[in-house]
Amino acid sequence: MSKRLTIAIISLLALAMIVVLPVAAADNVIAAAGNTVFRGEEGLNIAATGVLAGETIGWYAAGSTPGFDSPSATVVVSNPAAFFVDAGMQTGAWYRQVAGTPLAFLVADPTLDVKLIDIGNNVKNDKTVIKGDVLRFRIDTNLDAFTQRVTAPATVGAPVRVRVTDPNGNVYTSLRDDTNTLVNVAANLVNTNPFIVTGAALSTGVWDTGNANYARGTYTYKVDCNANRMNDNYDVTGKTVSKTYSVTIADDDLIITSNKDTVVRNTDFAVTITGRPSTNYVLWTKGTANLVNTDVPAIKDGQQGVTKGSALAAAYVFSGVSTVGGDVPQVGLVPSVNHYAMVATNDQGKRTIGFSTTQNTKDQSFTIRSDEYVAPGPSGTYDEVKVKVEKGDVTITASGDRSYYLGEEIVLSGTNTDSADVFLFMTGPNLAANGADLRDPSVRVVDLVPGSFVQRVVKGDDTWEYKWDTSNLALDAGTYTIYAVAAARDKNNLQNVKYSTVSIVVRKSFVSASASQSSVAKGDKLYIRGNAEGNPTPGVAIWVLGRNFYQRATESVNDDATFEYELTGAATQNMASGQYFVVIQHPMGNNQFDVVENVVGVVSYVQTRDAAPMGIAPAVGANAFVAVGAGRLQGSDAAEALIQLINMANIDDTYTKLTFLVEEPWIRIDSVADKYVGSTFTITGTTNLGVGNDLIVEVTSSAFKPTEKTASGEFSGQSGTVKIVKGDAGYNTWSFEVSATAFKPDEYIINVESIEADASATSTFNIIEGVPVTQPPVTQPPVTQPPVTTVPATTVPATAQQPGFGALVAIAGLGAVAFLVLRRN
Repeated sequence: MSKRLTIAIISLLALAMIVVLPVAAADNVIAAAGNTVFRGEEGLNIAATGVLAGETIGWYAAGSTPGFDSPSATVVVSNPAAFFVDAGMQTGAWYRQVAGTPLAFLVADPTLDVKLIDIGNNVKNDKTVIKGDVLRFRIDTNLDAFTQRVTAPATVGAPVRVRVTDPNGNVYTSLRDDTNTLVNVAANLVNTNPFIVTGAALSTGVWDTGNANYARGTYTYKVDCNANRMNDNYDVTGKTVSKTYSVTIADDDLIITSNKDTVVRNTDFAVTITGRPSTNYVLWTKGTANLVNTDVPAIKDGQQGVTKGSALAAAYVFSGVSTVGGDVPQVGLVPSVNHYAMVATNDQGKRTIGFSTTQNTKDQSFTIRSDEYVAPGPSGTYDEVKVKVEKGDVTITASGDRSYYLGEEIVLSGTNTDSADVFLFMTGPNLAANGADLRDPSVRVVDLVPGSFVQRVVKGDDTWEYKWDTSNLALDAGTYTIYAVAAARDKNNLQNVKYSTVSIVVRKSFVSASASQSSVAKGDKLYIRGNAEGNPTPGVAIWVLGRNFYQRATESVNDDATFEYELTGAATQNMASGQYFVVIQHPMGNNQFDVVENVVGVVSYVQTRDAAPMGIAPAVGANAFVAVGAGRLQGSDAAEALIQLINMANIDDTYTKLTFLVEEPWIRIDSVADKYVGSTFTITGTTNLGVGNDLIVEVTSSAFKPTEKTASGEFSGQSGTVKIVKGDAGYNTWSFEVSATAFKPDEYIINVESIEADASATSTFNIIEGVPVTQPPVTQPPVTQPPVTTVPATTVPATAQQPGFGALVAIAGLGAVAFLVLRRN
């Protein structure tokens, strides 16, 4: 061996042991024109390329020709012995701007990356290795171009350092290899690319993870190159420094864990195997051979790295002569493929396996076991985890106060943690003993036949809901029990299934109503107000019947079951004086009016819904009568006929009825005795106008008349507007307060006039001088006004069969005769 070669080897060994390598003497010398320099390098000696001090070099874009075209970029070289390659210099060839335009050098963008590999060349970047694995570093870069710069390119290249940081933050630049030699993990990149950093002689790698120096945990590592301060000037990941990667050193242990210790059946769970990376493990539900297939949690289909029903797994011997296939439930003569599998761990040494349960899964603890696979077994490496499966629960509640009118919507809701569906049925008076279908209570449910039940899917949050429309159901009033069951089982088969119940009360719907007043003056309003229980969708029908008068209207019902119908002043203005009959019809359970109005041409018929199709005249008789047109029924006859139709056995509608009188509007003023100047008194009166109507009251002096221009024309009086209030004697009252402080002695005229109706009244009284005597004055008895006979509004509670208007008509007739006699007097 020559002396020169010995010195070179010693120098190289010394260089390899340095943590931060100094720039080699020749690293900054560019050997010849056409050599490569890298962005970020400084202090380069490019004299050998021929470039002189003060000379311009140029770069030509694609499509340009050096020597013929102008350069796309230029740089003036001030000192060829200390040239700086700016990070922004264009990559590619740079040419001297002299005769012939000779090539000076090439500019390249550095690239640098590192991979951690095992002795099988498997990449372990960001993965898990088992403690004891021997590893090497592979450096991928273009910095091998440094070998162009020296006279001995086979021995000197770009200096690159590897830095490893342990879980505690300690940084290593030297590592123990598998010969226990401490090896500096810095290297000079020579001709080979990628370049592999190895350990000492006879070693297989540079990092023995089994060495006591390296605890279990996650380590990070990266490489960089700062030759000619290129990293200082151009610190870009992937250029002069690699990305930072990690590797986890783990024990060579097998651990199996579950994400849940206890699950409610019909709920999924998962187990995780942690072991050697990319290794096969057998997984099965241990000791379940005596159970039915559906009793045991099942491995879910289609999972990555999981081969259900693997023949190798089934044949694996885990103890003595016991095989996995013989330790799981059997289907026929073969093991159930849902309960064992071969599992391959990933690069991190992990794999998560999902299991599912159903409402049929047995409520007990199950042992999930995993063995490292070694044919035929046992391997001796195994672990187990227990998961307890419990029955879930079912709940049910009903909206509101659990008392409903037939026709209302009842919201049934609850939770179910035991199965994916809930099944509903009901029991109660005159229903099937083992349960009836909520959709049609006349039909019984059939055990184990889901379609005979109301079936609701349980949501992801374990809740369910059913909106039960009770309209048109054949249910009697009474108490009923609603069952919510985790399976399609009837009342006689609930022993082994979760269920819950709620009791409800069903009541028949009804309607009640009253008129705002028992009599209404022509031109005044009348209100029909009431309650219609049962949430009737079409509302209520209001029939108004009188002599030569017929009207039908519908009115919606509010959420609180109230309704209000206005008979307008325009309507009453044209109504003849006399008695009128009102029937308020409720559609009841089927939510449709079974007695309806059918208009054919100019004739209106009142008929049962099945009497004739709409638009076709029905046969007048038991199921129909004429309300408008030739042969029509009048007043009480029409009202009685309507009630008889609603009372028919095949009609489920109910009703209430009332009457009111239409009168000519009148206002009366009570007699006013003489009053004194300065006194305060009240003028009162009565009227048949409605409560809330406005009256204009004027009190004026009789002396108020046209006067001569020269006369003073003085007079006194008072006016105002008052509202009518409800009276207690069958008619309404009004009052007007007068202050006579500024009044002069005179006769005064009282004029009262309705704003809404065509009615008015006048009267007079006197204002006199003096002071009232201490003894009460003798007053004349007031003129007796003839009493107004009215028929009070009649409200009859709704029943299945209500009496007609016969008795009411007779009484009203007597009242009408008395009223006419009094009016005649």
